[in-house]
Amino acid sequence: MVELTVVAKLDLSTQDKERLERTLEVFTAACNAISQVSFAERCFHPVALHHLTYQETRQRLDLPANYTACAIRRVAKAYKIIKTQKQPVKPLTFKVQSLDLNARLFRLFLKDDAVWVSIAACDGKRIKCAVKAGQRYLPILRASKPTFAVLKRHRDGELYLHIVVSVPVPEPSDSPQNIVGVDLGEIDLLVASNGIKISGVESIERRKRFRARRRILQRKGTRAKKARTRLGDKEHRWARTYLHTVSRRFVDSLPPNSLVVLEDLSDIRERCKRGSAEQRAQFHTWAFRQLQWMIAYKARLAGHQVVFVRPAYTSRTCPRCGHVSSSNRLSTRLFRCRQCGFQHNANFVAALNIATRAVQAGLDGTGLSSTSLRLREFNLLSANCRL
Repeated sequence: MVELTVVAKLDLSTQDKERLERTLEVFTAACNAISQVSFAERCFHPVALHHLTYQETRQRLDLPANYTACAIRRVAKAYKIIKTQKQPVKPLTFKVQSLDLNARLFRLFLKDDAVWVSIAACDGKRIKCAVKAGQRYLPILRASKPTFAVLKRHRDGELYLHIVVSVPVPEPSDSPQNIVGVDLGEIDLLVASNGIKISGVESIERRKRFRARRRILQRKGTRAKKARTRLGDKEHRWARTYLHTVSRRFVDSLPPNSLVVLEDLSDIRERCKRGSAEQRAQFHTWAFRQLQWMIAYKARLAGHQVVFVRPAYTSRTCPRCGHVSSSNRLSTRLFRCRQCGFQHNANFVAALNIATRAVQAGLDGTGLSSTSLRLREFNLLSANCRL
């Protein structure tokens, strides 16, 4: 099973929207009241905090029991994150932006072949409305029975439901028929052995503009604190959307029943050093882990298998003769074997070697040898094609 978050817009009437807005405000007020008691009493455990604040919060704010319990868990979780990050514990203040919904506070149901939701309001009555989601996710919502969701107010002022659903991962019935190696980089964000190549230049230039804007705001000190927060949120939203687009484009290019081979890039930030401050900033904002995670779960949902292999020397090894040398890599993009003369794009060569490494490790289950894999990959390639 894979957990996904489906974002669905609520088709609300004006009256129902006002009731949900009021529920948001009361829930946030409960979180802030609980947060003050939690900080003052130094009580951060959810069970102890429940016994300390439950009755008073319900009576003072007239909040339903389930909303009160959700508010207590949210406050306890927020303080736990701060303690886990070993930051100084300060009193937390929550904004009127979202509220948590458990299985008793919301329920999905079908009405005229459309997906509807029933949400409990703070006045004790339930609000029923249709939800609008992408065509890709409507069948998932129809077949699932979610037990958790978050009601959020987005930047456009509308209310959206972020629904956590569990989706079964299809088990492949046969051994994979296609093996696709994936090389991730900074200049070339993704290069795959099936011919897909996605440049990272747009990502680099966009992140440079974000850093330049952040430097200007940092010079203004605390006066620009809110502006820096907005800028960081904007960069996070852009990066997430961009990586989703890249991963979707790659997964949609895969033939049926494929094996996706990714690099195990653990500790790469510690192993690889960069000289200048600009290079370090670019390298440490390279979101390879998030991109790998998006590719992995999308591929698994599409019925493909995903494995990770060690990346050492993949861009220095000749896929034709197996010769390994740092001098094979003439530049960031050009590979030319010193022994047999094979020449190609260095990142594409790395992707081929990554795919070969999965076969050598016996991770594909097909029984293919590394030689047969190379021959199959190179049938459509010229022996010495140019960049």
